[in-house]
Amino acid sequence: MDDRFSPEPHLAGAPVVERLAQYSRAEQDEILGPGDDPYGVAYTGLAFLPKEIHFGVRAADGRLVAHTGLLPLPLTVGGTDLTVVGVGGVCVAPDRRHGGLARAVVGAGLDHARTLGHRYALLFCRPPLTAFYRGLGFREVAQEVTVEQPGGRLAEMPLRTMWAPLVAGAGWPEGPVRLRSLPM
Repeated sequence: MDDRFSPEPHLAGAPVVERLAQYSRAEQDEILGPGDDPYGVAYTGLAFLPKEIHFGVRAADGRLVAHTGLLPLPLTVGGTDLTVVGVGGVCVAPDRRHGGLARAVVGAGLDHARTLGHRYALLFCRPPLTAFYRGLGFREVAQEVTVEQPGGRLAEMPLRTMWAPLVAGAGWPEGPVRLRSLPM
C-alpha cells in the first residue's frame, strides 16, 4: 500500500503527504529546531500525550518539514461518552511556512481519521490559530473543557478547543466536555 497522499492532486506542485512510521523528538527537532517549548504551550502547565498516527511532508532533500499526529481519545460531552480523534503536533518548519503544508498534513490526517469510524476530530490550539483551523472546517467548542492530568487531577483547558465533523451531518453534542485522559 502506498502511504503517500496528495490532498489536492490536481494542483501541480501540491505537497505530497506521507504516513510516517515514527515521529520522535528527533523528527520534531528536524522541523522546528531544538527548544524547550516548540508549540508555545508550556505556560498551560499541562502534560500531553504523544500521538500514535503521524503524517508528514518532506522537502526535496528528504528533510521533514511538516507534521500532524492523531490519537483516539475518550471523552464525555453532556453525560454522553464517545471517542474522538485528537489532532495535534501540527507544525511546519519556519522556512517553509505559508506554503500550504499545514493545510496538507492536517487534511491528510483528517482524511485518515474519517476511516477510523469516529464522528469527530478534536484539537486544542493557541487563540491566534483558531482562524486557520476554522478555514479547515473546525468549529470552537463553547462549553467548558476539562482534561485529566497526572495523579488523577482535573484541569480546565486554557487552550481553545475545536472540533470538526468526520461524517456528514455530525453535530457537536451539548454540554460540558471532559476529556477522560491527558490531552494530545
